Amino acid sequence: MPEMHILPIVALFVLSLVQCASADPRPEFALAVSVSGTSRVSLAASGATDAVAEINVAVQNYLIQSELQLLPDVAEIMANIANQFQTLGAAAVSAISALASDASGDIAGVFGVALDAVNAAIDFADDTLPGLRDPLVTLVGTALSDKLLDSFQHLGKGLQALLVSLTTLKSGAETAVAEAGSSNVPANIVSRNLPRARVTELISALHLLKGTVPLLEYVVTSTMENIGLADDFMLQLDDKVDSIIGESSTLLLELNDFLDPLENTILNTLSSIGGELTNLVAEFGGLSNVATVSDAAALGTTLGDFKANLEDLATADPTISSVLDQLNVAFTDAYDIVDPLYYIYDSALVDALMTTLVANGNYAQYCFYKYKDFFFVLLDLIALEASECIAEEAERMEYYQRTVELMLTILFYDFVDISDDLAICERIDDADNLQECIAKFVSIYTDLEAAFGDKLTLLYQSLQHEIAASGNRLKICIRFSQSELSDTQVPLLLAKINECAMLGPYAEDD
Repeated sequence: MPEMHILPIVALFVLSLVQCASADPRPEFALAVSVSGTSRVSLAASGATDAVAEINVAVQNYLIQSELQLLPDVAEIMANIANQFQTLGAAAVSAISALASDASGDIAGVFGVALDAVNAAIDFADDTLPGLRDPLVTLVGTALSDKLLDSFQHLGKGLQALLVSLTTLKSGAETAVAEAGSSNVPANIVSRNLPRARVTELISALHLLKGTVPLLEYVVTSTMENIGLADDFMLQLDDKVDSIIGESSTLLLELNDFLDPLENTILNTLSSIGGELTNLVAEFGGLSNVATVSDAAALGTTLGDFKANLEDLATADPTISSVLDQLNVAFTDAYDIVDPLYYIYDSALVDALMTTLVANGNYAQYCFYKYKDFFFVLLDLIALEASECIAEEAERMEYYQRTVELMLTILFYDFVDISDDLAICERIDDADNLQECIAKFVSIYTDLEAAFGDKLTLLYQSLQHEIAASGNRLKICIRFSQSELSDTQVPLLLAKINECAMLGPYAEDD
């Protein structure tokens, strides 16, 4: 095992020596003279800069469209970590690159900038990162937090190497200036205090930083990729649920296939009755002979009351349309038994799969792709069974519709003969006989109007009771058909997802 660790370091050292071999003399490291081997520092720094720049690419301009709060919460944390460290890492490499070509003679100042930049990156990993990682444990468990910790420990190798190298170079530069008495140091003093090997150590440290950065970039990028997968999944699942129990779902359309004709039958027939009653009142207003009788006003009021009953029904609370809509509500309520599949933003089942994916553990995408389609299969099975329940209820409601049609037809008989009856009274010339004719009809029509109103009330109550009964029958049917799913399959799927997150393909009985 020790040989495996030594080999990459030796390789980096050899690479650094090769890069230093063609160094061009120039003022460097805050000295007014050339330091051997520094021409490749900027090249190594450029490579490190490119690597550091990749850290936060995945967190730029990300878009989350679903309503699952877990996703923006985790994405924001990842963005904060990636953006902050990318800025610090880039600043550290930039300061080193500037130091290597600096001829100001300000050793303390120029080295101080580079050392401060490297220390800032190290301090971020040591001091700031824990506070950013901690919320992840609450959100998705320890897997992602542990990966971030390991990533920064891995990065620390390069940062610590840079810190050691810069400290050694700074000490050498200060010693060289002290020996020479100025920043214009003779070559022999430079080579003694800032030998090629020390510059090679700095180049090696930059290469080491470049080599350790990709792990953090991978953790950030893969986590954001998983957040994107989770977001797409939630949108698809939301659409699937809407297609089953949403306002335009196939199952609700099946319900409306018998609710709409029933509603149309009731409203259209009542509208026809209302039209005939309007005509009756208009005809009564044209009976000039009847109008001379003292009871004519009472008769007019009674005829108006017929239509007032319809107006009362039209303004009933709830309305007929709302009463019928209660069947849709009852149908949707029936799915409480399998709410882990339908109320997806409050579902422990959905949360288990999404947390497994976003946590970015060892088997995150493996488990996601293994179980994601199970949700859609179960929804299809539920819809198939629910459709059978609706078909049974449709047969009952079609029979009830024929009953309603008969109840509505009877209403016409309460006023259909009134026009002919009043026409007979209109032809009576004798005032006493005319008075008697109208008085009798007032008494009869008053009783008919009351019965007419009672029938409308009974029709409304019958509709309320039958829709409530129909809704209860649907609930019972759906809940019986889905009890196995609720009691067995959903808990089993939840257990399998959780077990997969821990063991992946090694889970038992899967």
